[in-house]
Amino acid sequence: MEGEKPMSDMKRREGWPTRHHVTRRHRNLSHKMLRALQAIFKPGYSRHLDRLQGRTDTIRGIQTMRSMVADAKQFARFVRARWPAVRELRELRPEMASAMIEELVQRDDSGGRIGRMAASLRKLDVACRHIGAVERETPALLPLAPRGLGSSFHSDPCPVGYTNEEARRIVGYVTSRDEQVGRVLELMRIAGLRVSEAAHLRGEDIEAEKGFLHLRGAVNYSKGGRPREIHLVAGHKAFLACLVSTARGHPNGHIFASRRSLPERARAWVRKACEDLGICPLGTHGLRKTFATEEHRRLRAEGMEEREALRVVATQLGHNRLLVVRQSYVAPRPIAEEPDPLAPR
Repeated sequence: MEGEKPMSDMKRREGWPTRHHVTRRHRNLSHKMLRALQAIFKPGYSRHLDRLQGRTDTIRGIQTMRSMVADAKQFARFVRARWPAVRELRELRPEMASAMIEELVQRDDSGGRIGRMAASLRKLDVACRHIGAVERETPALLPLAPRGLGSSFHSDPCPVGYTNEEARRIVGYVTSRDEQVGRVLELMRIAGLRVSEAAHLRGEDIEAEKGFLHLRGAVNYSKGGRPREIHLVAGHKAFLACLVSTARGHPNGHIFASRRSLPERARAWVRKACEDLGICPLGTHGLRKTFATEEHRRLRAEGMEEREALRVVATQLGHNRLLVVRQSYVAPRPIAEEPDPLAPR
């Protein structure tokens, strides 16, 4: 029967009533946004290469897709509440997207959250044009403001992470209760990995003898799919060799199981550890800042110039800009005895 949704054999035998799915012309706005985003979702390739080749009309990351779908659903609910007559993608207007952003600002959401919504709305606009739901000559759903005029939203940068002692206490606390998560956190502490990068590390990515980690791109969930190499200081050979040994016992070569849920589990354990140990909670990312601060201090103690030390730390962390490292990762010097290397010359 036309319009009838296929039913499983089990439900048919049990006499379940036939369900009729909603036809295409009656699908709600949220579903249409989802279909548009699905049209430009092309996983399995590097976003880093896309940028080098000037491609901006695709979504590569699975987590990025999930975030943008969630944002699109929130935007669809917002539009339905404010403009109930709007049912088609072609009826979306710039004032609707601006009102959505203004709503988040008035709710005092974080800069990062607002920025993510803005990025999702712009990607939705790209998707709508890609499938032909919106004419290419139509004004942008959320225009980019000129530089210097509030063109973007970011969380306020804060370079303060856990002290080395606090980081060790957190890792020890978690390891005694969940060894797998404890190993993830230790990788973050000694190598500055993001939690998703640590969770998706494989045995073949580790050179225990030399103290090297090789992130090879999207397979390791590195940000933007950018590959990078991380050199660890001496003293971690036994820990790295243990990780390699664990990976050999897994058929897929990964070190950790349950990788999809592991990052959130790690975040929950860090919150619990900070609460029980009386440590100011800075999330799992605080361990990356611990690494950055300690690495920067070590390099400066070895006589490296400030700008070069920041460059090395940025490479280790997977960032392109030194200013990001200075503002968000490396704790300020106790005394300003030297000029700012990033100041205009």
